[in-house]
Amino acid sequence: MIDKPTRIGNTELYTTRVLNMSVAKHYGLIKEYNEIVVEARKLNKKELEKNGEKAELNLYKSIKYNLNLLVLKKLQGEK
Repeated sequence: MIDKPTRIGNTELYTTRVLNMSVAKHYGLIKEYNEIVVEARKLNKKELEKNGEKAELNLYKSIKYNLNLLVLKKLQGEK
């Protein structure tokens, strides 16, 4: 029996990644979102290797801004 709950990874990072993907999926922007993630990872490769989860969390939070711009453009284009 386990006495204490165990922490699996960085929950804030996990939550941010899941929410970003959920928004992209809801608006049909999965391909565009994945392209942004790949490009951002290439640009920040050294930072990600150096600072690990903290850098990755910052990366996904900055990607969220770009995702929000994509959603805005999609919504404006549909009107």
